[in-house]
Amino acid sequence: MPPCEKPTGTNVAFSWEEIRKHDSEGDAWVVMEGKVFNVSKFLNDHPGGSSIVMGHLGTDIGEVWDDEDYHSHSGSAKKILQKYCIGVVEGEECNSDGDVVQASDALLHSNGARPPLSTETKDGFLKDIDWNKPIVLQVGHLGTNYDKFVHDPLVLDEPARFFEWDFFEFFSRTPWYVVPMVWVPVVCGFLVLSCKVGLTPVEAATGLFGGLCLWTLMEYVLHRFVFHLDDAVQFSYASITAHFLLHGVHHKLPQDPMRLVFPPVLTSFFLALTWYFVRAFFSVPWTHAVTAGGLAGYICYDLCHYYLHHSGIPPLSYFGRLKRYHLAHHYKDHKLGYGITSKWWDIVFGTLLDDGPAPKAKAS
Repeated sequence: MPPCEKPTGTNVAFSWEEIRKHDSEGDAWVVMEGKVFNVSKFLNDHPGGSSIVMGHLGTDIGEVWDDEDYHSHSGSAKKILQKYCIGVVEGEECNSDGDVVQASDALLHSNGARPPLSTETKDGFLKDIDWNKPIVLQVGHLGTNYDKFVHDPLVLDEPARFFEWDFFEFFSRTPWYVVPMVWVPVVCGFLVLSCKVGLTPVEAATGLFGGLCLWTLMEYVLHRFVFHLDDAVQFSYASITAHFLLHGVHHKLPQDPMRLVFPPVLTSFFLALTWYFVRAFFSVPWTHAVTAGGLAGYICYDLCHYYLHHSGIPPLSYFGRLKRYHLAHHYKDHKLGYGITSKWWDIVFGTLLDDGPAPKAKAS
C-alpha cells in the first residue's frame, strides 16, 4: 500500500468502548490526536519492536509517543502512522478532513487499494513515484529530488513491486535464508581449497580470522563511501536507478524483508573484486583463506542486519543496542552511524551517531 496522509473517503467515528476491544496482536488499534489507527499489520515492523506497542493497544498513545525515555520517534514516524488511520474518536476533535459518520453506518474498507500519487514535476523531474506501478524504472526520473525521496522512509504492508516482468521480479526478491544456503558452502570450499594448494589447517584458520577482521572495515567503507553516494548519483537516470537497486531501496523501504539482504548475483560481483584485491597482497593459498574469512564476515553481517530490522527487541543487550543504533541511522541521521555489526569504525573515523536512551518496557 502506498503512503496515505489521511484516511480516504469517509471518516468513521468509533466509540471508546469499541476501540478498547481491539487490544490483541492480530487486532491492534491505537488512538492519537483524536484519530484511530489499525496497526495490526505494522506491529511486526515497528522499529522498536512490537512489545513497545502491545501494552498500549486500545488506548490513546499521545503521551507515550512524546516520551523520549520510552521510545524516540523520528520525524517520519507520524507520516508512516497516517496510512493506518481508519477513523476518528467519537465526540473528539481531531486533525482530520472529511465527513464523520458513525461506525455502524459505514463500511470500513481495508483492501489495500493503491490510490495514484501526484506526478507533478519540478525542474523537469518527478517529485514522487506512482506506487501503483513497478517502481524501479520510475526512480531514475526523480533527478535532484532522489536524495530527498529515498531518505523519506515508508513502511508497506507487502514488498513493493519492482518490475513488470515476473522473471526480473522473482530475482529482485531475496529471502534471508538464501544467504547462508548459498554462501556457507562457498566459505567451506575456499578453506578446503586453501589447504589443498599449500596451507596447513592452522594457517587456513589464521587466514579465515584475518578475513573476518578485514570484513569489518570493508563493511564500513562500502556502507559509507559506496552505498551512501546519494547526492553524487543524481546526475543521470542510470546512476540513480543503479544506486536505488544497490542501497537506496533499503532506505526508502527499510522494513521490506525481500530487499534487505544482498542478492547472490550482486554478492558474487563483490566477492570477485575482493578475491583479486586480496590476491594483490597474498599468495593464492592465503588469498583463498582470507577471502573465506571475508565472505564469512559478510554472511554474519547480512544475517545480523536482517535480524536488527525484524527481531522486535532482541533478547541479548548487545543486539538491542545495535538495533537502536542502526535504526537511528535510518530514521534520524543517515550521514552518521555506518557500522552495522559494531560501532568500532564509527568511533575510529568520527561518525558515531547518538542513538539516544534505550527504550523502557512499560506495563499496560
